[in-house]
Amino acid sequence: MEVSRGASHVYGIERHTLCLTPVAGDTQRCRFALGTLGITEPSEIHLVDFDSDENSLASIVYKHTCGIRALASTPWDSSQLVVVNNASVDVPVELVRLNNVPEGPISSRDALEQSVESIAALETPSAEPQLPHAVVCHPSLYNKTAAVVSSASVRVWEFGAPTATQTHTIWASRNAMDDIEAAAWHPSAAAQLSTADGTCVRSWDLRLDPKSQQTMAIEYAHSGKVRALDYNPNLPYVLATGGDDGSVRLWDARSPAAPLMEIANHTHWIYSVAFNPNHDQLLLSAGADGLVNLESTVSASSAQVVAAGLGGLSEVDSDDESDVGSDGSGGDRGEKPTDGLVVQYDDHETSVYAAKWSVADPWVFASLSFDGRLVINTVPREEKYKILL
Repeated sequence: MEVSRGASHVYGIERHTLCLTPVAGDTQRCRFALGTLGITEPSEIHLVDFDSDENSLASIVYKHTCGIRALASTPWDSSQLVVVNNASVDVPVELVRLNNVPEGPISSRDALEQSVESIAALETPSAEPQLPHAVVCHPSLYNKTAAVVSSASVRVWEFGAPTATQTHTIWASRNAMDDIEAAAWHPSAAAQLSTADGTCVRSWDLRLDPKSQQTMAIEYAHSGKVRALDYNPNLPYVLATGGDDGSVRLWDARSPAAPLMEIANHTHWIYSVAFNPNHDQLLLSAGADGLVNLESTVSASSAQVVAAGLGGLSEVDSDDESDVGSDGSGGDRGEKPTDGLVVQYDDHETSVYAAKWSVADPWVFASLSFDGRLVINTVPREEKYKILL
């Protein structure tokens, strides 16, 4: 059956960008934040609001002091971001607040230029050989921690009022690691995370003695550098990785000798992979080929576990069924999701550095390319009803 992908919604700013985050603390409004590199112009943070009912975009622009290499929204406060600055400044990483963020829709008055307030500085020793290039906040609302990634280390910070305290450090040099590229938090464990360095993916338990914190290693996860990884939020022993070989692989961390699944629908480096936070059989990937792929990985998802354990997927309620048209739109009720490429999106003209799911709407996702083009799409209707029905 041919899939109708629906309309794309484009927000273009004509500035170089690398980083995108869904607003993690807001479950009512579908919002994303992006930061600009500020190479030839002042740096900015754009808060973009997507109204799926009106199919409209609105934004607030915040001026920032220097270029932004990475940012992450904090689950405990929808107005706060951890920002990695893209220059040799006194404060390479800081916790900031976006002022005057409305709880409801963004109006023309809100869209006037706003300011960013610095709350806490995450100061690293001046002897640190490499500047940070990534940051990930723990997804739990009650675990106020973030991992700041540089080539030489992963530093874990805990946020209090009003300061940030460094609690752990994973050193590349002390663990025979190549340059560290990425990190991802275990979704349900407060002190566990995974990292990518070179072709290797490693898992760590920060509660253990530093000499024994590494709990798992996949030495050759890809034939090239691993640039992206993410945990399945519903099966936290399943990891997705993306590498320079153009493939996406799923791994069972309990038995990582071979991947659970390999997907080869990209032609260049992969910069981003992301499981859907609600329907984990849906997986996004994006990379240097300018493509964003929506994949169905149902055989390695929690839906497969439910089907195996309970004899099938649970039924949906009448509200879900009422959306299916009398002409059969929304797919055959007997048709179930299968593994494979759902849709390939070619809305970008340059490398896509991030593809992220909305926190407020599980069917909405955004992608960001280097040329400042933010594109918001939705899961196709046919795939949605395969999952729900």
